[in-house]
Amino acid sequence: MDPGAYFVFAVTWIVTSAFSYGYHISALNSAQDVITCRWRGSSIGLSDETSDRMVALLSTNTLGPCIPMSDFMFGFLTSSYTIGGFAGSIYASRLADLSGRKKTLLLASVMVGIGSITMAISNSFLIILIGRTIIGLGCGLNTVLVPLYLSEIAPVSIRGSVGVLNQLAIVTGIFTSQAFSLPFSKPFLWRWIFLLSGVLSAIQLLTSPIMIESPKWAMDQETRRTKQNSFADSSDRIEHRTSDQDLDDSERQNLLNDTSMNLDESEEDPGNLSNSALAQTGTNRNNLNIFELISEASKDPALSIGLKIVLITQVGQQLSGINAVLYYSTSIMKSVLPTQAIYISLFITAINLLMTFPPLFLIDRLGRRPLLLISSTMMALSSFILGHSINLGLAIPSSLAIVIFVAGFSLGLGPVPFVILSEVVPNHAISSVGSLGLAVNWASNFIVGLMFLPLRNWLNNIDGDGDGNVFFIFTALLLLITILILKCYKR
Repeated sequence: MDPGAYFVFAVTWIVTSAFSYGYHISALNSAQDVITCRWRGSSIGLSDETSDRMVALLSTNTLGPCIPMSDFMFGFLTSSYTIGGFAGSIYASRLADLSGRKKTLLLASVMVGIGSITMAISNSFLIILIGRTIIGLGCGLNTVLVPLYLSEIAPVSIRGSVGVLNQLAIVTGIFTSQAFSLPFSKPFLWRWIFLLSGVLSAIQLLTSPIMIESPKWAMDQETRRTKQNSFADSSDRIEHRTSDQDLDDSERQNLLNDTSMNLDESEEDPGNLSNSALAQTGTNRNNLNIFELISEASKDPALSIGLKIVLITQVGQQLSGINAVLYYSTSIMKSVLPTQAIYISLFITAINLLMTFPPLFLIDRLGRRPLLLISSTMMALSSFILGHSINLGLAIPSSLAIVIFVAGFSLGLGPVPFVILSEVVPNHAISSVGSLGLAVNWASNFIVGLMFLPLRNWLNNIDGDGDGNVFFIFTALLLLITILILKCYKR
């Protein structure tokens, strides 16, 4: 195969995992009512009474038309993705170092495939919950492995551009799941939304034999084996020399130290640090645990400031409410556009996809901090307008506000938190701070996904006409994020 064509294949194979991560972010969005048995017979040509009887009858048999759930149960189902993702991301770096990038991504693909099939054939809340959690585990591995793998196979001259394909694949996956949901958001047919993901995982597995392992990882393993063999040879020489003549303690120690230093040098190779912020998670030898990190940050002002910036932007990314919109945009817009909500959701994901490109050109021209501030300000204003417009039942302002909200996120709070990690944190702490940042990102994602629907319903019940009240909370949080960025991020 032509080297250029093979490189395209390799990159495509890797970013398929990022695509799967994005796909399952919004896989439940448009099909929420159908999956949870809130569809009515008119949508399939039956009377409401007949459809209700059919739900009651078929839901007790294999592969019924839907799975009855409350809003809280559906919110927990949605958030179970982040529970699995949190666990997967924690162990991703260790698995990648022990087993290699390719094998770890294959494991993730198997998890996504098993989880997708489990969701597709589920007929109870417990089974569909297990399936989505398994998918989350696989996608948690993907979030760490994809940028790492890409950075290690890409030539230095195009490494930055290739790295951006990770984010592009994620938003493409989000858009695809929304588009695929349009014809399949119907009783029974919603299962095909998850089967498509299972088919994609199968294709990735079938094509894996011709996929290379990361050259850098393979080289590191070979170097380490060489050093270990050298250490073993040195030990043999010591024993051999001891059998011929006596060595004093200092001679024996010097011989061992020479080999140990060589082994340490291979582990300290600066080349082990990837240019990708996420890729650095788990690759730095000086990997501090959480207590060591906090202790060192209390003594090192540079590390303290960098840690604050990373945590503010990573937590802010989720507390902005972006995933509430991506998870539940159809439900959000239904109060003002009952019949067009699913199409507005598709348009939102299309905007999310298109707005992935401007930061490529703006991030080095305007700078990281201005993009973050523009992004958070845009989101705060549009969130405020969105809340008021929904409460007043204004369809066009609501639609425009939610589109600007997503566009604002894609401009700054989406890509920038992952770019600045290696720029604001000292080299020796990049791995530890990156792992902590990713962990709080997943945790915040879980909280928002779980609490959004119950919180929206509770705030609505206060005055009976306040579906948009929940966005005032996001407005306040975004204003707080803007202030914290202004205060802590000076560069």
